[in-house]
Amino acid sequence: MPKQGKNVKSAKVDSRVRRAEQGKLIYKIDCSIPCSDELINAETLGKFATYLTENLKIQGKTGQLGDKVKVSQEDNKIVVTKFKVLFAKRYLKFLTRKFLKKEKLRDYVRPVATSKHDYQLRYYNIHLDDEEEA
Repeated sequence: MPKQGKNVKSAKVDSRVRRAEQGKLIYKIDCSIPCSDELINAETLGKFATYLTENLKIQGKTGQLGDKVKVSQEDNKIVVTKFKVLFAKRYLKFLTRKFLKKEKLRDYVRPVATSKHDYQLRYYNIHLDDEEEA
């Protein structure tokens, strides 16, 4: 009787995992609009950077970024650089919204994706309809 070969499926690697293993990726959160109106000051930006370093989860653990993730503050931007680590850009949006809620700024500011690796904090567009009031 001839030997039957085992059906061995080659493990498919997710494209996100492949990209994460290739090297570094830089995400930026631009806070220049609220900073120009002094809604967010340098102290709040510093708190935001420390909040991200304390609350980013890597492999299910918070606060253990090590050399894999760097969070820095440049002018009115927060720069998150990750090296061979998998986490989504959407996760940064989640943490940004959580921080804004904690600082009681969530009612005024929202994170908006401006490019593939960038977020920008913008004000909500509130249009008062004078026609309906009259």
